[in-house]
Amino acid sequence: MTDAQTSARFVRDAHAIVRDLLVVNRRRYWTDFLISIAVAYTAFAVYLFTAPFSVVQAVALVVAGFAMYRAVVFTHEIAHRREAALHSFRVVWNLLCGIPFLMPSFMYGDHKEHHASHAYGTWADPEYLVRTASPRARIAAFLLLPIVYPLLMTVRFLLLTPLALVSHRMDRVVWTYASSLYVMNESYRREYDAAASARARWVQEVACSAWAWTVVGLSIAGHIAPAALLQTYLVFLFWIAANQVRTLVAHRYASNADEPVSYLDQLLDTNTFPRGKWLPELWAPVGLRYHALHHLLPMLPYHAAREAHIRLMRQLAPGSPYHQTVRSGLWPALLSALGDRERPFPLAHAAPPRLEDRQGSR
Repeated sequence: MTDAQTSARFVRDAHAIVRDLLVVNRRRYWTDFLISIAVAYTAFAVYLFTAPFSVVQAVALVVAGFAMYRAVVFTHEIAHRREAALHSFRVVWNLLCGIPFLMPSFMYGDHKEHHASHAYGTWADPEYLVRTASPRARIAAFLLLPIVYPLLMTVRFLLLTPLALVSHRMDRVVWTYASSLYVMNESYRREYDAAASARARWVQEVACSAWAWTVVGLSIAGHIAPAALLQTYLVFLFWIAANQVRTLVAHRYASNADEPVSYLDQLLDTNTFPRGKWLPELWAPVGLRYHALHHLLPMLPYHAAREAHIRLMRQLAPGSPYHQTVRSGLWPALLSALGDRERPFPLAHAAPPRLEDRQGSR
């Protein structure tokens, strides 16, 4: 049996176990996001207006940072849903989160390339830390990027959006090189496709630019103090750094950048962090702690991830590829990545028992 057939059979078996969990609970999405963004703005206000360097301010910074992080990560769910499925949710998310944070949903529209079997782990994957001759230096640079991320997004919408509006050639450059929310692979170039000229893209683009220029204008006029801008930067730095660490342990980054892999090997290159209850929900919110499960079944809604994980662990044969993705915790995985102790996953492995075969043997 070929690797492709083995992968297809395994995905089919896993899908059969969790098929009833694939329905999106819209009420859960709305409730979770609205509470998260409300907590984020409330804690942010406390952080800005409370006594400097006080315990209250420190707590407010942490709460605001984690709440913003959770609210922003809903763009990941939006990217995996059809436009009609979460249209109203997408609009409200952009109004309350995407545009104010200069991270509109169109910037994450190319995320599915990270899941494509022809692109995953290769130079065409936007969200993969391709291994080079100096992996530790590359990881160190990756972890330091949050320092400039907020500044880059601000400059992007302040300067590049107006240029894209007046020049089609410049628009192609902006879309290709500066319209991906999360690029870990410097060789990646976003394709100039229909999404580039979509009305939704330009509405979000102009809204973000207008918001950025409004903040600049209010700052120049003295209505926003430099200290408030610095505090805002620190909050963004906090949660972006948390996401950077989470991303570093999401995969094992053992794929060969010159060779596409099967879905099964994609799964084996991805980690699952099932242990713990509240802490993983802070550093890997909205289902991202079950990242291997997400790569196995990208359309599974985040709120069903825990139940799906429990079922797969119970019903798949012990030692199955999914079982092999489980990691003991954040720190062991992080230390392993920093120490460059990850090893390539097995590209050839025994075919897992069929679901019906296991059920018949009980």
